[in-house]
Amino acid sequence: MDNKKTKVAISWSGGKDGCLALYRTLKAGKKVECLISMVSEKHERNHAHGLRLNILEHQAKALGIPLVLVNSGNDYERSLIGALSDLKQDKGVDEIVFGSLYAQEDRKWNEEVAVKAGLSPSFPVWISEGESSQLLKEFITLGFSAVVCRASEKVFDQSWAGRMLDWKFYKDIHRMKGCCVMGEAGEYHTFVLDGPIFSKKIHIVQSGVVMNSGLWSLDIEDCRLVEKN
Repeated sequence: MDNKKTKVAISWSGGKDGCLALYRTLKAGKKVECLISMVSEKHERNHAHGLRLNILEHQAKALGIPLVLVNSGNDYERSLIGALSDLKQDKGVDEIVFGSLYAQEDRKWNEEVAVKAGLSPSFPVWISEGESSQLLKEFITLGFSAVVCRASEKVFDQSWAGRMLDWKFYKDIHRMKGCCVMGEAGEYHTFVLDGPIFSKKIHIVQSGVVMNSGLWSLDIEDCRLVEKN
């Protein structure tokens, strides 16, 4: 009997969707080789959520999983495909896991990138739009802790940046009109601080809210890892 575990990489932004995808991947018994995040070396931040790279590295340490940072350069897609191909060749990665929820175009692009890199795409948190509330409820119920790091000014005021994803957030987000409660259309983004798959939790030491390209953004300047009780 072949007990070889599927080796996977997780497409990583630092947010709740990818973290829940990681959680389900681990529960499925797959071997997570690394987290992979597309970044701008010039600006020293990741593309998805605008997080400082040292903050993202602290998060990976808290999870105990290697983090691969890929500079997008002048061609985002080519850089990602090249990095995934290298993971396949160097680490024997078979599968790339994405945190896409229900956006078909997003899924289609991710599938094409995976195939070009010779990997199988996986979408463990793929849902119907109507299941968004249940997924947010699951994230909170499982004991994950996350903070809103970006909030669109078209939907939210400045006070939403820096809010924790707790039951009050769950209640308030359902009152917002024209907004997916999981933020699938980019209404808001998150940074996960703790949860059942974290060996340590992240404590934000210094941060501030700034407006950047129509987004109220929580600029996390410094954080530290704290032992869990």
